[in-house]
Amino acid sequence: MKPFSILSAAFLQAALCVAIGQPASAQDLVAIRAGKAWTISGGVLENAVILVKDGRIEAVGTDLEVPWNAKVIDARDKVVLPAWVLAHSTAGLGGGNNERMQNVPFLTVADGLDPSSLAIEEGRRNGVGVANVMPGNQTLVAGRGLIARYVGRTVEEMTLRERSGLKLSFAAGQGNVIAQIREMRRVLEDAATLKKDLDRKREEWQKAKDAGAIKDEEFKEEPDETKKPLVDLIEGKLTGWLYVPGSAELAEVARLKETYALKLVLVLGPRCYKAAAQVKALGYPVVLDENALEFRETDPETGDERLVSPAKAFADAGVEFAISLGDESRSSERFPWWQLATLVRHGVDRETALRALTSVPARILGLESELGSIAAGRAANLQVLTGDPLQATSWVDTLLIDGEVVYERSKDQRLKLLFGESEAAK
Repeated sequence: MKPFSILSAAFLQAALCVAIGQPASAQDLVAIRAGKAWTISGGVLENAVILVKDGRIEAVGTDLEVPWNAKVIDARDKVVLPAWVLAHSTAGLGGGNNERMQNVPFLTVADGLDPSSLAIEEGRRNGVGVANVMPGNQTLVAGRGLIARYVGRTVEEMTLRERSGLKLSFAAGQGNVIAQIREMRRVLEDAATLKKDLDRKREEWQKAKDAGAIKDEEFKEEPDETKKPLVDLIEGKLTGWLYVPGSAELAEVARLKETYALKLVLVLGPRCYKAAAQVKALGYPVVLDENALEFRETDPETGDERLVSPAKAFADAGVEFAISLGDESRSSERFPWWQLATLVRHGVDRETALRALTSVPARILGLESELGSIAAGRAANLQVLTGDPLQATSWVDTLLIDGEVVYERSKDQRLKLLFGESEAAK
């Protein structure tokens, strides 16, 4: 091969790695000098050093020495935060995040997730490290999600956890809300009946085994693969992620809790705010849909519009929540700073706002010991910002996932094409 061809191939490979978030060469020891480190769990540290070894935070403090053999990331004029954690996202699924068939528990987003999608690339550019990728809100039983790292060429490389839960929805994809609730009841009743039948067969098998009539070491019968996720939901082996569009459907959520004692996470639409006290009483983890931070509500009698913040209503009611980002290219809700600033603009304090994209979603996903804060022992999922995270003029300069640099603004080829070399480097 000619030297020119070799160089060209090398350049294309490097460009592809940037586009899909392929990490740079591994570094055993990394030291980040931070002007400010927003640890989330331990306040804000001025002039801090964060030591990263083998992909994990080894130490963080203001009096740490930088080892001579460490790769140094100089962020002394910048702000370092945990990479954002999304508790609920459809990013990477394209336009196929809602199924036309209304009862498809056997599907998984792994079959539709595109590691090279623009939405995931945009997520890295905005500081997202991990997301729970779930089907959309318009399907009754939409299938299973997975927790994805925002780095990797394949779904397998991206996957942090294969089964993050089963997506359910009370949104009226077909028919009306009453019909949707009725169908949800039927689906869950069928799954409960199937579970009861399996329990009966298992009990009969155990009696036969104890009597010496059979020699099998274990009960082998399993539900049909198309129905197993729903049985796992009834048995508490799988968490249900239930989209609730408005306050009227919360009474049915309470009924489900009493009838089945399901493990649920509530994904709330904007019109649930009127029942904030009821949401608090239910005690389920809460994720606010991307449109549930603020919306314009029309008075049915006067026709007057007013700007309402469901997020502030939930905060005032003592409901801890995670927030979502939109994945539409023209939506302001796709920007973390916009969502955070929206919370603060309506009176939610900054600490609560930042936790809604870091420690709270990490806790909801069962990853609080790994993600969502800057502390020793956590995964080194870190973002380096040029300024305050709530400012539109602040940008993600560098993103690390598991201690590897997966995004650098100075090397963002798409920004260079759009704005030129000098502007992209800012």
